[in-house]
Amino acid sequence: MNIHEYYIKECIKLAKKGIGYVSPNPLVGSVIVKNNKIIGKGFHKVFGQSHAEVNAIIDAKKNGYNLNGTSLYVNLEPCNHFGKTPPCTEAIIKDKIRNVIIGMNDPNKNVSGNGIKKLKESGINVTSGILEKECEELNKFFVKYITKSTPYITLKIAQSIDAKIALNNFKSKWITNDESRIFVHKLRSRYDSVLIGKNTAIYDNPSLTVRGTKGRNPFRFVIDRKGSLPSDLNLYTDENFLNTYTFISSKYSELKKISAKEINKIFLKEINHNIPLKEILKSIFKLEIASILVEGGGNLFSRFINEDLFDDVYFIVAPKIIGKGISYSGDFELNRLSESKFLNLDKVITSNGDIILYYKNIKKGK
Repeated sequence: MNIHEYYIKECIKLAKKGIGYVSPNPLVGSVIVKNNKIIGKGFHKVFGQSHAEVNAIIDAKKNGYNLNGTSLYVNLEPCNHFGKTPPCTEAIIKDKIRNVIIGMNDPNKNVSGNGIKKLKESGINVTSGILEKECEELNKFFVKYITKSTPYITLKIAQSIDAKIALNNFKSKWITNDESRIFVHKLRSRYDSVLIGKNTAIYDNPSLTVRGTKGRNPFRFVIDRKGSLPSDLNLYTDENFLNTYTFISSKYSELKKISAKEINKIFLKEINHNIPLKEILKSIFKLEIASILVEGGGNLFSRFINEDLFDDVYFIVAPKIIGKGISYSGDFELNRLSESKFLNLDKVITSNGDIILYYKNIKKGK
């Protein structure tokens, strides 16, 4: 590992402290180095507040350092436009920082390269593309959100070893163990939102909140085509009910209310007795939500698989054999094994007897 890679890794560590709090902005960390010593650290803490580079500059000055001739490292290209905060390039130029080392360029086509251009025009030495793949992985939610205008989609399914997600009577609490459930809560804290279908809402009555670990609660989305869910569900009665959105077919737009409290309803046109997933994703994107964790149930999971509308998936497998039960099998039929949907195994995690398999979607044409 060379010196540039070492300091970009430090930036990535810092950036991760903003997980769950900066979206739809990217995760960014920055360090300032003088005489091979880090003299200032910063990361983007909260959406709308100062960026990592500015926080690192403030920290270095607080530590009593003059920044003239120093090197600034950052995992994402510094911004050069006015948004909720002034451009970071202005602060870097003002304090006469000599070198700027960047992990990856900003993927926003309206921004990409402008920050680097401004710094170079001001006489600053710029190096970019350091640990680029690692930096892209860190901000995969942001990259898809800003380049594809749709949220990043992760599927999560808990199952027995014989691929059943519930008994025939729909009971599914709990297939996996306590440690695996804490893992899921940690996942929720990283995503902007979670999405479930009507059956999961009825039979599991989930809260979809973060418990047993630190982190903020995600927005909650439920698909209820007819708007007929019971009014006493946790989604509609707990303290987070204002962050719950229900997708209902526009056929039922005359519906007055679902719960005792007024809730957020989004009416969309249905096709063949289903609200199209792509329309649901468009609506979620408009709410400036960059990532979705799809938590069930089997029908919704299958729809995302069938339509190839996901980026990665977690299979959480418990060492239990259920026998007859409910599976998540898709409703498509193949004529040849070569037509199968291929996933790339990226990670295997053991969880006190359960196994967590993390796959990335391999999409045709990529």
